[in-house]
Amino acid sequence: MAKILLVEDDYVLANTLLDWLEFKGHEAEHSANGEEALEKIASNTYNIIVLDWNLPGLTGIEVCTKYRETGGTLPVLMLTGMHGSSDEEKCKQAGASKYLAKPFQLDDLTKQVELLLTAAN
Repeated sequence: MAKILLVEDDYVLANTLLDWLEFKGHEAEHSANGEEALEKIASNTYNIIVLDWNLPGLTGIEVCTKYRETGGTLPVLMLTGMHGSSDEEKCKQAGASKYLAKPFQLDDLTKQVELLLTAAN
C-alpha cells in the first residue's frame, strides 16, 4: 500500500481517482490547488504524487519545479489534457517522473502508479 497525494482541481475526477486508488489498496489524499499541495508535501509523508498540470494558482509544472528545487525526490506522475511531445518535454524538464495524457483509463493510471512505486523501491 502506498500513500498518494492526488492534486486535481476537478472535484468529480478527483473523487473518481481517489475512490479508484483506495479500491486498489492505496491511501490517497486530495489537494485542489498547487499551494495547498506544496503545504501537504512539506508536512506529510507520501510515496508518490499524482499531479494535474492545469491547476488554479500554481500550475502542476510550477509545483513540480518548486518541489524538485527544494530537493524533493518522490515520483511525480503528471496528468494533463495536453498531448504534444513538447508538453511531455515540459513535464520532464519540471522534474515529473511520468506523464499521463487525459483522458485515460483507470487501468492506465494504476499501471503508471505501480511502475513508479516499483522504481522508487
